[in-house]
Amino acid sequence: MVYGSPFYTLKGVVASEHPLASVIGAQVLRRGGNAVDAAVATSLALTVVLPHLGGIGGDFFTLIRDPDGHVRFINGSGPAPRRLNRALVLRQGHDRMPVHGPLSISVPGLVDGLNLLWRRFGTVEWRDLVDPAVVLAREGFPVSRSFSGTLSILRDELVRDYGSRMTYYPRGITPKVGDVISFKGLARALECISEDPRCFYEGDVAEKLVTYVKSLGGVLELSDLRSYRAEEGDPIRIEYRGRLLYEMPPNTQGITTLHMLKLLEDLNLKTVGSLSPHRLWLFLRAAKVAYRVRDQYVTDPRYMRVSASELLSRNFIEGLRGEFKKVLEEGSVEEGGQVGGGDTTFFAVADSSGWVVAGIQSLFYPFGSYVTEPTYGITLNSRASSFSLILDHINCLEPGKKTMHTLSAMIVVGDGGEDLLALGLSGGHFRPLLHAELLTNIIDYGMEPQEAIEHPRFTWHLWTKNVDCEEGYVTEGLRGYEFRKVTYPSRLGVAAAVRLKGKVIAGYTDIRGDGMPVGLE
Repeated sequence: MVYGSPFYTLKGVVASEHPLASVIGAQVLRRGGNAVDAAVATSLALTVVLPHLGGIGGDFFTLIRDPDGHVRFINGSGPAPRRLNRALVLRQGHDRMPVHGPLSISVPGLVDGLNLLWRRFGTVEWRDLVDPAVVLAREGFPVSRSFSGTLSILRDELVRDYGSRMTYYPRGITPKVGDVISFKGLARALECISEDPRCFYEGDVAEKLVTYVKSLGGVLELSDLRSYRAEEGDPIRIEYRGRLLYEMPPNTQGITTLHMLKLLEDLNLKTVGSLSPHRLWLFLRAAKVAYRVRDQYVTDPRYMRVSASELLSRNFIEGLRGEFKKVLEEGSVEEGGQVGGGDTTFFAVADSSGWVVAGIQSLFYPFGSYVTEPTYGITLNSRASSFSLILDHINCLEPGKKTMHTLSAMIVVGDGGEDLLALGLSGGHFRPLLHAELLTNIIDYGMEPQEAIEHPRFTWHLWTKNVDCEEGYVTEGLRGYEFRKVTYPSRLGVAAAVRLKGKVIAGYTDIRGDGMPVGLE
């Protein structure tokens, strides 16, 4: 049984985790904007209505496929502040990077990332794409299930920060589902951004951010913000069963998705039940190999000892396949520090001219650092918490360095370019495993995207024995892991997708979230 309804159209569609954001993006398409314009407006709307997942104090990445078949990558992640270094963190009594707080903050890249996307490929005036988010923040909107639930769960943590308390708990009350909430400060920040997006990095917004972070013991400087620029580059790609799969390159973990799929490609998954213990075993063992490579090699590409192209070379992949064969024979699991999930929001857009956009944004964990600048109501990310403090670790903290980033998304091209799929989901460190599950649901098991999205999922808490499985999987007989059954539908990632197949454009969202696809009639 499939619970969600795809939106089928011949004109254009937006699939996001919030209905208002999808509507705003679709309105841009209706007024003649392309999928890139709609993506910018959708992203900014999401920063308002889902501020716990991907506000303007966070990061943004996107893959863009143009009507001629070229795929480009925009990296809107920021580096560690120049004064944030290993010695400073250790002096303050931490033996690992703090998960939250002022020292967990990296330079926010979302605003400049969106502006770079627009400058390169947009057609509508910048102000017209920002203004709908301004209106949402100023006039208010009904609180969603996801937003309300997170405000309730994290209340004790958030109210310790003055800015978070004043922004999210007006009059001391936790907003409930359907309550109307507004963010007047954020509206003013977005108005400034609509006039000049660099005001976030060089104007009063930047000054207020720096002043507040410093007041809490952080080390963010105005020079860190002024010097930041998002980057454009090429995606990474592989072939998988006749399809061309594009992923996001380092500093993202997109390469881990591609490694997993190349390991699974040698197997005839059609003979393996989609909910069987055999599938769990194969995917978990492939994950062990692929994530080891990630943790050994992937970081800011300026600091990598082996390039992404080498990591995807035929010789390297063959070496991984040899390792995969060995781990399939093992019955033990390496012990190590558990890596958590994080939270994020993904959206996708396609239009009738052939533009396809896969966009993803995040504060890392829900509400990121738990630090919210009170004047403008901007919550800052906790992305610097991903750095290691181990000196010889590839992802060791260094000033001005970007951390290995969990955000990634995919564009899949099949049937000679006549079948395009943009796909992604929340999931933090779990994302490559979840991407592999979604893609094999579609390609190997022949599921339609909506069915693939709704199919039960599983996640592995890296380098532990712990595996979370949604109801439906059979786990009896598997050794070496401890399985926890999770009620379906859970929050093991919230997915979205768009598909352009021939003249038909379809949008898909996940029953695990609050979103819906919205297209043109």
